[in-house]
Amino acid sequence: MPSTSPGIPSSSPSTDFIQILPGAPTCSLQALTTFTFRHKRFVVYISGCQLNICTSPTKLVQALTFDDELIATAAESQTGKIAVACKCDRYVLEPVAEGWTKVWWKKSLRLGREDAGDEAQCLSWSGEGDLLVGGGRQLSLFSTLPSSRTKTPAVSPADVDDLEERSALWSKPVASPVQYAVFCPSANLMATSGRYDRLVKIWRRLSFEEALFDYTYLPHPGAVTHVEWRPLYEHSSERRGSGISSRHHENPEVLYTTANDGLLRIWKTCGMHDPDILVLHTSIDLVSAIPQSPSLAINGTLSNEKPPRYALTIPAEHFDTAVTTAVASNISSKTSHALEHLKEVSSKSLDIVVTLDGQGRMSAWGVQSIGHKRRPQTPGSTQPFHIAHVEDLPLKIRTGSNARFRAWFEDSTLHVLAHTFDGHVTWWSGDVEAFFSPSTPGRERLAVRADWCGHSQNIVGMRAARGGRGLVSWTASGELILWKLASENTLVQVSRIKTGERVFDALVWNQREHKVVTTVHAQTTATWSAEGTKLSSEPLASGSGDSQHMMSSTDGQLSVIGGLDGLLADSTMLPVDEAHASNAKDQSTGNGASYISESKLSSHAATTRTGHSFVTADHEGIISLETLRPLGPGGSLVRSDDVEPAFSTSVTDPSSLESNEKFAALLSSEGKELTVIDLKDGYIEHTQTFTERVRCMRWHKTSGGTSLLAVSLKTSVEVLGQARYDHHQEHSSWITVYQASIAGTGLEIPAIAWLHGANLAVAASNGIMVYGSTIATQGLDEEVSNRLDLRSSASTRIALSELASRLNQPLPVWHPEILSHFLAHGQPGAAIRVLHRLNEKLKYWSEGDDLHAQLDIAHDRLLVSDLDAELGTEVIQELTEQLEEKSLPSISSAEQGRLKLVVQALASICEHLQGLDLYAMRYLFSWKLQLLHLAEAEDMRAPNGTRSNGGQSSPHQPLVPQMHWREIAFATHSTTQQPLVDILVSHYDNKLTWPIASALGLTAWLSDPEALASTFESLAQSSYRQTFPPDPINATLFFLALHKKQTLLGLWRIATGHKEQRATVNFLKRDFALQECKVAAKKNAYALMGKRRFEYAAAFFLLADDAASAVSLLAGQCGDAMLAIAVARLYSGDGSVVLRKLLEERLMLSAEKEGDRWSMSWCHSTLGEKREAAGALVRPLNGARKWWQDDPATLVLYRQLRKVPSEHEYQAVLRAARVLRRMGLWVLAVDLVSNWTFVSADAHPPPVESADGTATNGIHQEPTSLLDGFAGPEEPLALPVDTESPAPPVMDEKAARQAKAAELLAKLKAKKETASSSPAVASETKAQPTQFKEPDPSSLLDSFGF
Repeated sequence: MPSTSPGIPSSSPSTDFIQILPGAPTCSLQALTTFTFRHKRFVVYISGCQLNICTSPTKLVQALTFDDELIATAAESQTGKIAVACKCDRYVLEPVAEGWTKVWWKKSLRLGREDAGDEAQCLSWSGEGDLLVGGGRQLSLFSTLPSSRTKTPAVSPADVDDLEERSALWSKPVASPVQYAVFCPSANLMATSGRYDRLVKIWRRLSFEEALFDYTYLPHPGAVTHVEWRPLYEHSSERRGSGISSRHHENPEVLYTTANDGLLRIWKTCGMHDPDILVLHTSIDLVSAIPQSPSLAINGTLSNEKPPRYALTIPAEHFDTAVTTAVASNISSKTSHALEHLKEVSSKSLDIVVTLDGQGRMSAWGVQSIGHKRRPQTPGSTQPFHIAHVEDLPLKIRTGSNARFRAWFEDSTLHVLAHTFDGHVTWWSGDVEAFFSPSTPGRERLAVRADWCGHSQNIVGMRAARGGRGLVSWTASGELILWKLASENTLVQVSRIKTGERVFDALVWNQREHKVVTTVHAQTTATWSAEGTKLSSEPLASGSGDSQHMMSSTDGQLSVIGGLDGLLADSTMLPVDEAHASNAKDQSTGNGASYISESKLSSHAATTRTGHSFVTADHEGIISLETLRPLGPGGSLVRSDDVEPAFSTSVTDPSSLESNEKFAALLSSEGKELTVIDLKDGYIEHTQTFTERVRCMRWHKTSGGTSLLAVSLKTSVEVLGQARYDHHQEHSSWITVYQASIAGTGLEIPAIAWLHGANLAVAASNGIMVYGSTIATQGLDEEVSNRLDLRSSASTRIALSELASRLNQPLPVWHPEILSHFLAHGQPGAAIRVLHRLNEKLKYWSEGDDLHAQLDIAHDRLLVSDLDAELGTEVIQELTEQLEEKSLPSISSAEQGRLKLVVQALASICEHLQGLDLYAMRYLFSWKLQLLHLAEAEDMRAPNGTRSNGGQSSPHQPLVPQMHWREIAFATHSTTQQPLVDILVSHYDNKLTWPIASALGLTAWLSDPEALASTFESLAQSSYRQTFPPDPINATLFFLALHKKQTLLGLWRIATGHKEQRATVNFLKRDFALQECKVAAKKNAYALMGKRRFEYAAAFFLLADDAASAVSLLAGQCGDAMLAIAVARLYSGDGSVVLRKLLEERLMLSAEKEGDRWSMSWCHSTLGEKREAAGALVRPLNGARKWWQDDPATLVLYRQLRKVPSEHEYQAVLRAARVLRRMGLWVLAVDLVSNWTFVSADAHPPPVESADGTATNGIHQEPTSLLDGFAGPEEPLALPVDTESPAPPVMDEKAARQAKAAELLAKLKAKKETASSSPAVASETKAQPTQFKEPDPSSLLDSFGF
C-alpha cells in the first residue's frame, strides 16, 4: 500500500512553473472535482493511479500515488476531506495545515467492503461527514466522523502504512451498477441512477439514526446521462432539516437531470403536505437552443438521432455576486451595454444554464431561481430567459467524445473546467461581462489557461528533438507521446503512439521534411510517423542510410543516429544489457555502423555535416574525443583516424557521462560528485558534491553560445551556468543559476530535457512540468546577483539567455580584475591611464547613464606603455570620493569595493615607478593589494580596532600577505631587489621576523648572497629577541646556517639562568671537524627529533655538517619549505648538491604534482637551468588540470627567459588567449595574439659548454654583452585571432638568413670565451672558510639531558 503521507512538505521552496501537465485524466464521470477550502480554490482530478491536487493552472500542490487505478473522487468544502475510490479500496484523505497558506493531504481512513466483488463507481459527500459510495452491487453509507468509532473502533497501526478501517453504517443491494449516487446539499435526499437506466431513484431519509427511506422515481424517455443537485450557496446559513419539514416549501431543493433526448429537466422538492417528493419544474431543449449548429446536419441531411449537447449550470447567487463585482470594478466613464444587460439579468435572480454543441456555438439561458428564497408577492416564471448566443467560441470538443464541466466565479472572472474523455482537462477563463455579452466575438469570450494531458502511467524517459522544438516521452508499457513547443513556450500534445513493447529510448528527428520518431526495443528498432503510423522496423544495430544508424558501442551503450538526405541529425545514447550488445554486434549489417570499443562510458557531443563527435570516459576517468564520419550520402559510419587529445579527470569508475561540443559532465561511482571538464584544454572547471545521487544530466547551449547544465536529483533540478574564470576562491567558474523543485508534492523526477529558448521540461511521475526561461531576480543566489550587478535594474525578471550572457561578458576596463592583470602583464601605465580617464568620466556621469566599456579609449592606445604616468594625490582623492558616491555599472558592490583597494595599491606603487623594474613592481603591487584586503577584512571583524579574540591590535602582530610563487618567481629575476627589500622592511619598522620573511618569500627570491646573509642575520637576531629573556635556542638554526657558531656560543655564554646553558656551552666548544664530535651532534639531533623539537634538531645536524639531513628535516617534519631553502642556500650555497637535492626531490616533485608552473620555473632558475625554467612555463601539464595552473602571466616571464623557443610555445599562447577570454579579459587576449613574436630556434647558438664541461643551456655566467641579446632584425609572426583552430608557425627564408647571422655571432662569442676563460676559472677557486678549533671533551649526551 502506498505511504499515508507522500506529500509531506520539504524545506526546499516550491517552484513556479509556466506549465504543468500532471497527466491524462481518467475517462470516468467523477474523475474531476473542485472545492473551496480555507478561502482557496482547489482542483482535484485523477490520472491513472495518481491523484492530482492543483490550485491554479500552473500550480500543483500535491500528487498522491496509489497501488490501483483510481475510478472516482469527491471533495467536501467544509472539512477539506477528499474521498478516492479504486477498484478494490476506498480512502479518505484529510488536510494537514501548516500556517495559513501551506496545506497538504494524507490518508486517514480506509473504507471497508462487505462484498469483495463490489467495485466503487461513484462517491458523494453529505454536509455532516457522511460519504455515499455507489458500487456495482451495493449502495453504502460511511461516516468519517471521529464519533463513529464507537461502532467501528480505530485500529492501532503497527506501522505507518496501516490505516484505520471503517465499515459501512448501512448497505443496500442494487439491481444494476450505480452510475450516479448524489447527496442533496441538505443531505436528506439522495438521487441514484444505474447505468443505462431511464429512471432516477430519489431516496428520502425518514431518520438520520436508522436506514429508513421513502422512495420515488423520476421517469425519463431515454437513458439518463447526468444527475446533479443545485449546490448550496457557501455563504448561506442553512441547517439540516428532516425530509418532512416545512423548510422545503420556503427554499426547495433543485435537481438537474439530462437524458439522451436532449432535454435538461429541472425538478424541485414539494411541500410537506404534497404527495410527491420531487416534481418537474421546467425543462430546456438543449438541441433547439442552438438551432444552426453544424451537428444538426450530417452529410447534408438532417439526422433523426439527437446530436450531442453539453451543459453547465451557474447558481443565481454566484452569478449575482460576479455581476456586482464587475459593476464595482468598472472605472470607465462610458456606458457598457453588456454590463447593463448583465445588471438586468441579475435583477431577475436567474440560475444560468449554458449549453454547448462542442463545435464552437454556445447559448446561455436563465431560469427563475426556485432554489432562491423569494417574497410571496413576487411573481415567478417557469419559462427560460434567453441571455446570449455566440458562435466561434474557442471551447470545442472532439466529435464523439464525452465531456464534464465544472464552473465557478473568482471575483468577476468565470472559470470553466472541461474534462473531455479523450484525455484532456482544459482550464478556460473569461470575464463575466464578455462571456455573457450579446455582442462580444466568440474568440474574445474565453481564453485557455491550461490543457492538462499526458500519460496515465509513470514516465520513464524523455528526450527533446534537435533545436528543442519537439519532445517525446514514454512509459514502461511502451506508450509514447509526441509533443511540440507552441509559441507561448508551452507543450502541446501532437499524437499518442502505442508501441506495445518496452521502449529503451526514443529519438525525434526529421526524415525528408517529415517529423518521425525512432524507438529502440529489446530486439528491434522502429520508425513511426508523427501521427502514430509505423513506417519501418529493423533488427537491432542495423538500418538504412536515410533512416538511422545503429551502433553498439562501449559495453552496453547503443547509439541511434538519425539522418536527413545525407545530412546527419542528432543522436541518442541509451543503455542496454550485455545480451543486447552482443546481439547488436552479430546483427550489424547493411548500411548500419557497428562500432565496438572497450568498456567505456560514451556521450554524443555534437553533430555536423562532417560527422558525429563522441566523448568517452574509461574506468580511470580519462576523457577522450572520437569522431564518426559517413562514407558518402547514405553510407555507413566509420571511425575517423584523426588523433584527438585525452584528458585526465581523477574520477575513477565514473557512473555517468553527459557532454556537448564544449564541456563534459562526469559523475563519480556513487553518483553524488559532479565534475565539469572543458573539452578544449581539459580543465576541471567545477566539482560539486550533492547530498543524494544524481539521476540525470542534460546540456543546453544558449543563443549566445554559453552552456547550461541541468542536474536532476530526486525532487529537484539544479541548473548550473557557465561563468567567467575568477581568481577569487569564493567564486566558481560554474554557479547555480536556479533550482526547480517539486519537493513536497509527493513526486519524483525520472527525466529532464531542454526545450527551445532555455525552457526546461521536467518529468514527474505521470506528468511533465515546464520551467520558463525567465527567472525572478529576487530569488537569485547571492553570488549570481553580485556578478550580474542588478542594483540599478528595475526589472523583476531576467531571461536565462541574458543571464548566461552577462555572466560571461567581457569585463569593462574599470573592473578591478582587469586593472590587476594590467600590472601582472607589465602594463602599469595602462592601469594608470584608465584610472585617469575614469576620474574624468565620473565627474559628469550619473547612475543610469551609459558608460563605455573602454571609457572611449582607442584599443590601440589602451595598452601603450607610459612609464612616466603618475597617479597624483588629488586624482586619488577625487576618484575615491566618486566611488563612494556612485555605483559603477557592470560590476557588483563587492567588486567596486575591490576597485577602491586597487586604486590605493596603484597609488602606493606610483611612488616607486622610477626605482623599481617591472618584476619588482608586480611583486610590490600584489603585496600591497593583499595587505589592503587583509586590513579591510580585519576592520570588518573588529570595527572598533579590537581583534576577534578580544585583544587590542598590536604592532607585534602585523598583517602579512602570503605571497604566491608567481610573485616570488617574478621577484627572483628582478634587478632592483634591494630597493624592494628596503620598502618591505621599512613597512614592518625594520623588525623582520621569520613568519614575515617566510610569507614574503624573501629567502627564496633574494639573489645577492650578501643581501641574503644580511637579511637572515637580522632574522636570527629577531628570533633571539622574540622572547624575554632572550633565548638562544630560537636563533640556533639561523646562526649555524650562517656558519656563525662563535656568535651563537657568545649568546649562550650570556644566557645566564637558562637551564641548558652549561651543557650547551660545553658542547659548542667542541671541534666539530672531528668525526666523534659530528657523531655526538647527530645523536643529539636524533634525540631532539624524538622529542619533536625538529627545528632544533636540524641545527644539530648542521653542527654535524650534515646539511642534507637538516634541510630534509625542515622540509619534511617541520613542513617549512622556505626555511629549508634558506638553510640550504646559506649553509651550502646556491650551486650545492644539498640545494639541488631539495629542489629536485621535494619542491619540483610537489610542483609537478600540483601543476604549479611558477614553483617549477623558480626551481630551475635557482639551479641555473634557464632553458628549463622557461620551458616549465609553457610545457603541457600531466594529470588532472585546473585552469589557473595555466596562468596567462606565465607567458610574460617566459618571453623574458626564452633563449631557444619551446616547441610548446605556440599552443601555450593559444591556451593563454582562451583563458584570458574566459576570464573576461578580451583586451589582453587580443593584445596577446596580435603582438606575440615568435623567435626562430636557429637565431640562437646551441648550448655552449663551460670550462668544467657542463652545459650552460645557452645562458653564460659571464657579464652580459651587447652581442648577447642581438638577434638581427626579424618580422614578428602574428598569431591568428581564431584560437579554436591553431596552426604551427612556418619559418620563411628570412629565418634562414637569421640563422647564418647567428653562426657569426656564435663565433664571436667563442673567441670572447677563449680570452676570458683563465680569469673565470681562477675566480671560481675560493678559499674554504676556516673552522673554529676547540678541545675535544667527552660526549654531552648524558649531561645534555637527552
